[in-house]
Amino acid sequence: MKKAIWMLAVAAVVVGGAAATPAAAQEDAVLLVAPSRFEVMQVAFDVARRYPTVLVSYQGSGKEPVLHVWNGYEWMPLSLADYQSGAFLQSYPARAVFLGDDALLPAGLRSISAWCDKSTQIPDLGTHELVNGIGRYLPFTPADWRWFAGRYNLTLTNLKAEEAEAAKRETWYDGQAPVKDPAPGFFKYFTRSRRASETAASAPLEPVEVFEGDVVETPAP
Repeated sequence: MKKAIWMLAVAAVVVGGAAATPAAAQEDAVLLVAPSRFEVMQVAFDVARRYPTVLVSYQGSGKEPVLHVWNGYEWMPLSLADYQSGAFLQSYPARAVFLGDDALLPAGLRSISAWCDKSTQIPDLGTHELVNGIGRYLPFTPADWRWFAGRYNLTLTNLKAEEAEAAKRETWYDGQAPVKDPAPGFFKYFTRSRRASETAASAPLEPVEVFEGDVVETPAP
Protein backbone atom coordinates (compact mmCIF):
# COMPACT_ATOMS: atom_id res chain seq x y z
CA MET A 1 0.00 0.00 0.00
CA LYS A 2 2.83 2.39 0.88
CA LYS A 3 4.49 1.74 -2.47
CA ALA A 4 1.34 2.75 -4.35
CA ILE A 5 1.00 5.91 -2.26
CA TRP A 6 4.59 7.00 -2.82
CA MET A 7 4.48 6.23 -6.55
CA LEU A 8 1.35 8.33 -6.91
CA ALA A 9 3.09 11.12 -5.03
CA VAL A 10 6.07 10.94 -7.39
CA ALA A 11 3.76 11.03 -10.40
CA ALA A 12 2.32 14.28 -9.08
CA VAL A 13 5.81 15.78 -8.65
CA VAL A 14 7.26 14.80 -12.04
CA VAL A 15 5.76 16.50 -15.09
CA GLY A 16 5.64 15.22 -18.65
CA GLY A 17 7.85 17.84 -20.23
CA ALA A 18 9.93 20.93 -19.69
CA ALA A 19 7.09 23.43 -20.11
CA ALA A 20 6.05 23.57 -16.48
CA THR A 21 7.79 25.85 -13.98
CA PRO A 22 8.92 24.23 -10.71
CA ALA A 23 7.26 25.48 -7.53
CA ALA A 24 8.36 25.46 -3.89
CA ALA A 25 10.35 22.69 -2.22
CA GLN A 26 8.63 19.51 -1.09
CA GLU A 27 10.32 19.03 2.27
CA ASP A 28 9.47 15.35 2.69
CA ALA A 29 10.75 14.27 -0.75
CA VAL A 30 14.21 13.23 -1.94
CA LEU A 31 15.84 13.15 -5.38
CA LEU A 32 17.68 9.85 -5.84
CA VAL A 33 20.17 9.88 -8.72
CA ALA A 34 21.33 6.34 -9.47
CA PRO A 35 23.28 4.46 -12.15
CA SER A 36 21.21 2.07 -14.27
CA ARG A 37 22.33 -1.12 -12.53
CA PHE A 38 19.92 -3.78 -11.34
CA GLU A 39 21.16 -4.10 -7.76
CA VAL A 40 21.27 -0.33 -7.29
CA MET A 41 17.83 0.14 -8.85
CA GLN A 42 16.42 -2.53 -6.54
CA VAL A 43 17.47 -0.51 -3.51
CA ALA A 44 16.30 2.74 -5.12
CA PHE A 45 12.80 1.40 -5.78
CA ASP A 46 12.66 -0.01 -2.26
CA VAL A 47 13.53 3.43 -0.87
CA ALA A 48 10.63 4.80 -2.94
CA ARG A 49 8.36 2.27 -1.24
CA ARG A 50 8.95 3.89 2.12
CA TYR A 51 9.84 7.49 1.29
CA PRO A 52 8.58 9.99 -1.34
CA THR A 53 11.28 9.73 -3.99
CA VAL A 54 11.98 11.25 -7.39
CA LEU A 55 14.18 8.69 -9.13
CA VAL A 56 16.58 9.71 -11.91
CA SER A 57 18.71 7.07 -13.62
CA TYR A 58 21.91 7.76 -15.53
CA GLN A 59 24.05 5.89 -18.05
CA GLY A 60 27.50 7.04 -19.07
CA SER A 61 30.00 9.08 -17.08
CA GLY A 62 30.79 11.78 -19.64
CA LYS A 63 29.51 15.32 -20.11
CA GLU A 64 26.27 14.14 -21.77
CA PRO A 65 24.98 11.15 -19.80
CA VAL A 66 21.75 9.43 -20.84
CA LEU A 67 19.12 10.34 -18.24
CA HIS A 68 15.66 8.98 -17.49
CA VAL A 69 13.18 9.92 -14.77
CA TRP A 70 10.62 7.55 -13.29
CA ASN A 71 7.19 9.21 -13.36
CA GLY A 72 5.50 6.58 -11.21
CA TYR A 73 4.48 4.43 -14.18
CA GLU A 74 7.33 4.40 -16.70
CA TRP A 75 10.78 5.78 -17.49
CA MET A 76 10.81 9.09 -19.37
CA PRO A 77 13.82 10.54 -21.25
CA LEU A 78 15.30 13.57 -19.53
CA SER A 79 17.73 16.10 -20.94
CA LEU A 80 20.68 17.28 -18.87
CA ALA A 81 19.54 20.91 -19.19
CA ASP A 82 16.05 20.13 -17.88
CA TYR A 83 17.54 18.08 -15.06
CA GLN A 84 19.93 20.84 -13.99
CA SER A 85 17.24 23.53 -14.11
CA GLY A 86 14.59 21.40 -12.41
CA ALA A 87 12.20 22.06 -15.29
CA PHE A 88 10.93 18.48 -15.18
CA LEU A 89 9.48 18.97 -11.69
CA GLN A 90 6.33 20.56 -10.37
CA SER A 91 7.91 20.85 -6.93
CA TYR A 92 11.47 20.49 -5.72
CA PRO A 93 12.63 17.62 -3.51
CA ALA A 94 14.24 19.22 -0.48
CA ARG A 95 17.35 17.01 -0.65
CA ALA A 96 19.26 14.86 -3.10
CA VAL A 97 21.27 11.64 -2.90
CA PHE A 98 23.83 10.88 -5.62
CA LEU A 99 24.86 7.25 -5.96
CA GLY A 100 28.28 6.41 -7.39
CA ASP A 101 31.86 7.59 -6.94
CA ASP A 102 33.46 10.48 -8.84
CA ALA A 103 34.66 8.15 -11.61
CA LEU A 104 31.11 6.90 -12.27
CA LEU A 105 28.86 9.86 -11.41
CA PRO A 106 28.91 12.58 -14.12
CA ALA A 107 29.98 15.88 -12.57
CA GLY A 108 27.10 17.71 -14.28
CA LEU A 109 24.53 15.77 -12.26
CA ARG A 110 25.65 17.48 -9.07
CA SER A 111 24.92 20.93 -10.56
CA ILE A 112 21.46 21.40 -9.04
CA SER A 113 22.27 23.78 -6.18
CA ALA A 114 19.93 26.39 -7.68
CA TRP A 115 16.93 24.32 -6.65
CA CYS A 116 18.33 21.74 -4.21
CA ASP A 117 21.16 22.82 -1.92
CA LYS A 118 21.04 19.81 0.41
CA SER A 119 22.77 16.75 -0.99
CA THR A 120 25.06 13.85 -0.23
CA GLN A 121 27.03 11.39 -2.35
CA ILE A 122 27.32 7.67 -1.63
CA PRO A 123 30.29 6.29 -3.57
CA ASP A 124 30.05 2.60 -2.60
CA LEU A 125 27.27 0.77 -4.45
CA GLY A 126 27.20 -2.36 -2.29
CA THR A 127 23.72 -3.07 -0.97
CA HIS A 128 24.43 -2.58 2.72
CA GLU A 129 26.51 0.55 2.03
CA LEU A 130 23.60 2.01 0.03
CA VAL A 131 21.10 1.19 2.77
CA ASN A 132 23.40 2.65 5.43
CA GLY A 133 24.15 5.84 3.52
CA ILE A 134 20.60 6.55 2.39
CA GLY A 135 19.11 5.57 5.74
CA ARG A 136 21.37 7.84 7.77
CA TYR A 137 20.76 10.79 5.44
CA LEU A 138 16.95 10.69 5.21
CA PRO A 139 16.88 9.42 8.09
CA PHE A 140 15.18 6.02 8.35
CA THR A 141 12.97 5.14 11.28
CA PRO A 142 13.68 1.98 13.33
CA ALA A 143 10.86 0.31 11.38
CA ASP A 144 12.58 1.25 8.11
CA TRP A 145 15.87 -0.27 9.26
CA ARG A 146 14.13 -3.48 10.28
CA TRP A 147 12.32 -3.66 6.93
CA PHE A 148 15.54 -3.28 4.92
CA ALA A 149 17.35 -5.77 7.16
CA GLY A 150 14.68 -8.37 6.40
CA ARG A 151 14.45 -7.43 2.75
CA TYR A 152 18.16 -7.88 2.02
CA ASN A 153 19.08 -10.41 4.70
CA LEU A 154 21.22 -7.95 6.63
CA THR A 155 22.31 -7.94 10.25
CA LEU A 156 21.10 -4.93 12.21
CA THR A 157 23.40 -3.42 14.83
CA ASN A 158 22.49 -0.62 17.23
CA LEU A 159 25.56 1.62 17.23
CA LYS A 160 24.22 3.93 19.91
CA ALA A 161 23.65 1.02 22.26
CA GLU A 162 27.17 -0.29 21.61
CA GLU A 163 28.66 3.15 22.25
CA ALA A 164 26.70 3.50 25.48
CA GLU A 165 27.78 0.03 26.66
CA ALA A 166 31.43 0.82 25.95
CA ALA A 167 31.13 4.13 27.79
CA LYS A 168 29.61 2.45 30.84
CA ARG A 169 32.67 0.18 31.08
CA GLU A 170 34.86 3.25 31.57
CA THR A 171 35.43 4.27 35.20
CA TRP A 172 36.06 7.49 37.03
CA TYR A 173 39.67 6.40 37.45
CA ASP A 174 40.08 6.42 33.67
CA GLY A 175 39.02 10.03 33.61
CA GLN A 176 35.67 9.16 32.04
CA ALA A 177 32.33 9.66 33.74
CA PRO A 178 29.72 6.89 33.25
CA VAL A 179 27.25 7.68 30.46
CA LYS A 180 23.51 7.16 30.83
CA ASP A 181 21.62 4.96 28.42
CA PRO A 182 20.46 6.85 25.32
CA ALA A 183 16.81 7.83 25.15
CA PRO A 184 14.51 5.21 23.56
CA GLY A 185 14.30 5.65 19.82
CA PHE A 186 17.44 7.82 19.63
CA PHE A 187 19.51 5.22 17.84
CA LYS A 188 21.60 4.95 14.72
CA TYR A 189 21.84 1.63 12.96
CA PHE A 190 24.39 -0.15 10.84
CA THR A 191 23.67 -3.11 8.58
CA ARG A 192 26.03 -5.73 7.23
CA SER A 193 25.57 -8.90 5.22
CA ARG A 194 24.77 -12.12 7.06
CA ARG A 195 26.58 -15.38 6.50
CA ALA A 196 25.70 -17.33 3.36
CA SER A 197 24.07 -20.05 5.50
CA GLU A 198 21.46 -17.52 6.66
CA THR A 199 20.39 -16.30 3.22
CA ALA A 200 17.43 -18.66 3.01
CA ALA A 201 15.55 -16.45 5.45
CA SER A 202 15.80 -13.34 3.24
CA ALA A 203 12.72 -11.81 1.65
CA PRO A 204 12.37 -12.57 -2.09
CA LEU A 205 13.30 -9.68 -4.35
CA GLU A 206 10.81 -8.45 -6.91
CA PRO A 207 11.67 -7.41 -10.49
CA VAL A 208 12.34 -3.70 -10.91
CA GLU A 209 11.60 -1.48 -13.87
CA VAL A 210 14.64 -0.65 -15.98
CA PHE A 211 14.34 1.50 -19.06
CA GLU A 212 14.67 0.04 -22.54
CA GLY A 213 18.21 -0.55 -23.67
CA ASP A 214 19.56 -1.63 -20.32
CA VAL A 215 20.08 -5.40 -20.23
CA VAL A 216 19.54 -6.90 -16.80
CA GLU A 217 18.80 -10.27 -15.32
CA THR A 218 16.20 -10.83 -12.63
CA PRO A 219 17.60 -13.00 -9.81
CA ALA A 220 15.59 -15.97 -8.68
CA PRO A 221 13.83 -15.53 -5.30
